[in-house]
Parts: sequence; C-alpha cells; structure tokens
Amino acid sequence: MAKTHVNLTLKSILRADLSYTSQAGDRRVYILGTGNIGKLFAHSLAKKPSPPPVTLLLHRPSLAREWEEFGKCIEIIRNGASEKQYAFDIELLAHDNGSVLDGDLIRNIIVGTKATHTTAAIARIKHRLNEQSTILFTQNGMGVVEQVSEEIFPDYKSRPNYVASILSHGLASVSAFSSIHAGLGAVIVGVLPRGQPVDAQKDRSDSITLDEPSRYLIQQILDTPALVAKEVSTTEVIQAQMEKLIMNAMINPLTVIFDRRNGELFGYSKILSLMRLLLCEASLVLRALPELQNSSGWAFRFSPERLERLVMDIAEINANNRSSMLQDVQVGKGTEIDYINGYIIRRGEQFGIDCLHNRTLVKMVKENRVINESQIDEFFPPSVDPRSTGRQDK
Repeated sequence: MAKTHVNLTLKSILRADLSYTSQAGDRRVYILGTGNIGKLFAHSLAKKPSPPPVTLLLHRPSLAREWEEFGKCIEIIRNGASEKQYAFDIELLAHDNGSVLDGDLIRNIIVGTKATHTTAAIARIKHRLNEQSTILFTQNGMGVVEQVSEEIFPDYKSRPNYVASILSHGLASVSAFSSIHAGLGAVIVGVLPRGQPVDAQKDRSDSITLDEPSRYLIQQILDTPALVAKEVSTTEVIQAQMEKLIMNAMINPLTVIFDRRNGELFGYSKILSLMRLLLCEASLVLRALPELQNSSGWAFRFSPERLERLVMDIAEINANNRSSMLQDVQVGKGTEIDYINGYIIRRGEQFGIDCLHNRTLVKMVKENRVINESQIDEFFPPSVDPRSTGRQDK
C-alpha cells in the first residue's frame, strides 16, 4: 500500500506501507474528490483485470472515519445491484487543524471535485505536482483549467500536463462512498494546451502529444471497459467541452428553478421557448469564440438548431434523472452555475454580447427561486430577442 500520512488518532484506520517505490509511484493513480465522478473513476479502475494502484485523497479526517465505517470500499449500484471494490489506499491531505501534510510526487491524478472547489483542492497538493505530472479534469462547466493555471501554475514551463474529460454517464449519490450508476454513457478525453489562456490563434495544432510516461493516465482510462472511453484531438475535446457546457446550461439550472427532473422540462411549451431564448444567447457567444473556429463546420456545429437537438436528446436519454445541480440544491450545497451559465455570460461580455436571459437564470439559481411555467414571462420578458443583441458588425 501507499505511504499514508495521518495524525495519531487515525493510525488505527489508515495503514502505511513504507516499501512504496518510485516505480509504483509512476503507476499510481490518485483520485482527488470522492463525489459521483471520482467514485465512478476509482471503482472502474479497480475493476480492471490488472488495475493500477489507486489512492483516494481525502480532504478531511472525518472522511477517513466514514471510509472505515463503510467497509473500506467504493460501491456502485447498477439496476439495483450493488458492486463493491476494495483495492484502494487512502491518504489524508491535512491534519484536524487544517495544516497540509507532506507527500510523495503525484504523477497521475484524476480531479473529481466540483468546479467551485477545484482550484482550492489542487492548491493543497501543489507541492506534489510538477511538469511531469498529468492532471485529468472532470468538472462540469468551463473556466476551471484557466483558473488553476492563473492561480496555482502561472509558469507554463513547470505546469503539469492537462487532460480534459467529458462524461455522459448518469450518476446519483447515495453516500460518501456509494453512488447509483443511473445511466450508461461514455468518457471522452483529450490533451489540452499548456498555454493559458487557450487561444486558437496560438494553439492551432490538432495533435498535441504527451511523452509515453505522461500518457500513462490516459491509457489507463482508455483500457478501462466500464468507462467506455475514447481519446480525441485537442480541437475536438475543446469543442466537445463546449457542447457539454450547453447541455448543462440548458438543463441543469432549469431543473432547479422549476424543481423538475430532466425529462419533465420540455413537454411544457413555455419552458421549451425559454430554453430556446437561453440557447440563442449561448450560440451567439460560442460562435464568437476564436478557439472554436479552427475546424470546418464549426458555425453549423454551434448553431441554435443543432445545439437544441443535442439538448433535447440528452434530456430524453436522462429523462428520469435529477440533474447534478438539482441534487446539489436539494442537499443544500452550492452549485456550479458560475462555471456553466456564468461562463457563457463572461465570454459574451468579451465580445459585446449581453446574455440577459442567462444572467436572470443565474440570479434565480443563486437565490434558490422556484417558479412554475405560468410565471416565466414575469422573470424572462418575451419582448427581448437575443438574436438582436451583441456586437454590431462594422
């Protein structure tokens, strides 16, 4: 097992193996964040015939106690059947008093924290990451990678390798170490440019590559059957991220303000019309972004008509699911709205596009406001057509 750093009160829970080697460290995959996505990745990796060593990084001592009480395993429930995996090490990141613990160099890490917590979480292990490390980001929304670069790794020469992932698996949390796999999906991964911010004029290459040791994490994910993963080019993964952003922006916050499951939204004509207004604003923004303009067909790919089909399809596929944002609101957690619709608003401002309806939606989610379809016109005046806003071509 991996070297585990703990305070004295937890030594009975966490076992240390001082025979930890650098070779094992190169193969070890760390999981930061044991939310739904972190649990799915950890469980899926451990299920492989020849799994890599996996360490769960726990940010507070109480989680270590929960781990002990739950039987030192991660449970994924599919179609009512429980499947538990036990082949994990755990490591605490901080003492009870909050002081950060030392640890070995991390070569491979999957960050499964919420977008709102990712920068702070990575900051706690900054001293264990370098240019030889590879970070897989799994967050909903956009803007997290740029924030991590600006605040934690401002020097791109010593910055870790970045890999983005987009998940379409449907998940619901049961407890700290148990989740329901409600809908089988897939995982897309792709290498991101180390430069910050991502700029299509500076990083136009479709074939950013990593050396073999740095590709280890990607290969482990590709070789994990339960994840149904594939690798795509840098350009493609950025475009796929934007498509996922739109799906989240058009479904998640609407499930919150109408307090409904995904499939209960668009059967109402007024909610569908509202979604189309939000989508028109978002489409204007995406078609203005330089990083999306380096492949053929980009204008059609991000047109309102095509994006609407994507949104409707994913809402139907996950019709019985509660969105992750609705799940967060229902248990009193903060949401990722600033990295979803908030990101669309901020990028729009860069190009003079006023996303009025998206701004209203963000405000309502933050205020925990719930309405019904008869109140839509009260909050979203129909007289404003987003297609008439934005930059005027000179």
